[in-house]
Amino acid sequence: MQKIVFGLIFGLLFLFTGSLAGNNLDSLKLILNATQNDTIRCETLLEMALFLYAGDEAVAYAQEGLQIAKREKIPRLVGKAYYALAWCHSYDEMEQKTIFLDSALTAFTSANDLDGLGLVSNTRAVMFMDYGIYDQAISSFENAYQYYLESGDADRQALIMNNWGACLNEMGEPQNALEKYNQALIFEEQQDPLNFLKLGRVYHGIAEANRQLGDLSLAAVYHARAYSARLKSGNIAIAETLIHMANLLSEAIKWRYDTTSIMTQYRQLGFKDVFELLDAAASFPGMSDRIDFQYTIMDAQRNWFLVNEDYRSAYKFLDSLKKFDEAQKLNPSSLEALADLQIQYEKEKLKLRLLEEEVVTQKKANQVNILLLFLSIVFGTSVIGFLWYRNRIRANRLLLAEAKQEQQIISMRSMMEGQEKERSRIARDLHDGLGNLLSSIKANMSSLYIEFNDSNTQRIYGKASDMIDEACSEVRKIAHEMMPQALKKLGLINALDDLVSSMNFSYSFNTEFNVYGKEIVLEDHHNIMIFRIIQESFNNIVKYAEATEVLLQLTFSETWLNISIEDNGKGFNLKDVDSQKGMGLKSIEFRTNYMGGNYEIDSRTGEGTMISINVPLTSIV
Repeated sequence: MQKIVFGLIFGLLFLFTGSLAGNNLDSLKLILNATQNDTIRCETLLEMALFLYAGDEAVAYAQEGLQIAKREKIPRLVGKAYYALAWCHSYDEMEQKTIFLDSALTAFTSANDLDGLGLVSNTRAVMFMDYGIYDQAISSFENAYQYYLESGDADRQALIMNNWGACLNEMGEPQNALEKYNQALIFEEQQDPLNFLKLGRVYHGIAEANRQLGDLSLAAVYHARAYSARLKSGNIAIAETLIHMANLLSEAIKWRYDTTSIMTQYRQLGFKDVFELLDAAASFPGMSDRIDFQYTIMDAQRNWFLVNEDYRSAYKFLDSLKKFDEAQKLNPSSLEALADLQIQYEKEKLKLRLLEEEVVTQKKANQVNILLLFLSIVFGTSVIGFLWYRNRIRANRLLLAEAKQEQQIISMRSMMEGQEKERSRIARDLHDGLGNLLSSIKANMSSLYIEFNDSNTQRIYGKASDMIDEACSEVRKIAHEMMPQALKKLGLINALDDLVSSMNFSYSFNTEFNVYGKEIVLEDHHNIMIFRIIQESFNNIVKYAEATEVLLQLTFSETWLNISIEDNGKGFNLKDVDSQKGMGLKSIEFRTNYMGGNYEIDSRTGEGTMISINVPLTSIV
């Protein structure tokens, strides 16, 4: 898996950036600093994010690009920004990655952007590959290829062929993979000038297919071509090729393959052995930030010692890998490998001791063998017992966590439903009780025929009548805010239109409301939750933001609803929010969690505030 995904990482970047191989991060920063055009700045920020493709810096560039794209209201760039955010998150963050991809799909669909739709399909294919769902991966590659056929983009057709070949390699179908790679190779070798990074990817895939077919010499030839091409591109992908070259030599030793032709290729590139290959990979610029490559290099060194039967050194590197990955516990396959090396190491120590003693009786030898067998059984049983115990504890923890979460959901639901019922009751009592009473008082006062003896008494009577009118209006306003009638009668979107109109009429800032995607009808209590979230956000803006512009956006996809609320107010530092001012934010977070969604807030002093809420429609429709 890891071998294939390394190659796909770089291919996906080129699917969107096109000419990115000719740029580096420094040149992109120069472009960014030199232009004031927001569209160009957005494009450049997103290319920088895709160039880095991971890490906090890449995420920051993508988020800034998304803000510009939304402000400029360019659906294509909005989709590209969401895609960049999806790609900047690792496969360990699959839920967040999927949310961003869904948002990108919605934006690209609204813009009828075939290239963007092809990009999302290609990314989904890689995600399916990572989970081993190969039939869905192949289907997604076919969709992506069809989009690029319709758009006439031959360059991206070739890149899809390359990724498709990588998937077939991973499925153990190297012959079919070679057919896809050769289609991509025909296109890449005809380009003028050549794109060496793309060409290197194709060579790399062909090398892997030939390795699976058992032709290690031909695999070495294509690895050498991949190295030469990637060396000219200057991209970190060259480290991947060097690691694969080292592993190919280890595999040749393992299967007692004649390494003469392989070493001939390597020497022509200036490498004498495995260690020079791995040292070159480890010393490549930027490697200090790439934990995955560092781990793979150490594993390649361990593999080399293992096939050469230097178990002591192999065990040392396996132990180093364990320490290197201290944030995670060893998986069962690593424990089994450690057990095998431990047994082999003990056997080697025993042989040395027997040679030093020179004379050992057959009985002693049998006793030692029995002891070794017993130790192996005990060790194996201990490992199995440990794994069983750990899995049982993990299962119990999961059950407990699920029970707690379910209880919290029940409590939250009961409390929220109780609050809304009480709001509805109070609103009804205000409207039907106090409101009608005030109206009756007004009617009775109006029906009185009174001749006033002086102007002061007449003024007091008129003021009392005006105060009753004002009280009636205030009661109606409070009742409407507690339970807006438009929400139940006309639905969420119309109720929000009503709320926005009320805000624009009552306050000095201008509020804009946009809806993207096809509206999905939700249950009444979830409509109320969403309305309360937006209402609370507006209240916070009125109280604290001092904003002049407010933007409310709802984006519907097939499975998610994204709510975005932005203002250009004075912003704030989240760490400085006290318990009283923070109650509104806690209410928003509480309601979001109740619907199974997630909530993010981005605010800095003097730079406004952006609230983004994602709610899964599968749990609330």
